[in-house]
Amino acid sequence: MLRMIKKFLLALSLVLCFSCGAFAANVKYEYKVVPLGSLTSLQKSKEAVTKTAQVEELLNKYGAEGWEIAEIFAVRTTFDPNVFFVIMKRAL
Repeated sequence: MLRMIKKFLLALSLVLCFSCGAFAANVKYEYKVVPLGSLTSLQKSKEAVTKTAQVEELLNKYGAEGWEIAEIFAVRTTFDPNVFFVIMKRAL
């Protein structure tokens, strides 16, 4: 669990560093962390097409609200090596 938190904080700090660089001149952002779940369970699921469509629908909903993906990362846990999270941002 501690490793997962460390990886999350590292990914979040990288996103914040890059978004505050010279290319983001005076633009302020808000961030959202969106858990996408397990890729392993998605691959093994009989409803993989339905679940994939649900993820696409979720991302499209956030996109329509002005959110964009800043980073995608996987966290390795004891139970599943492929738990994915998306860090999204949008200008304030």
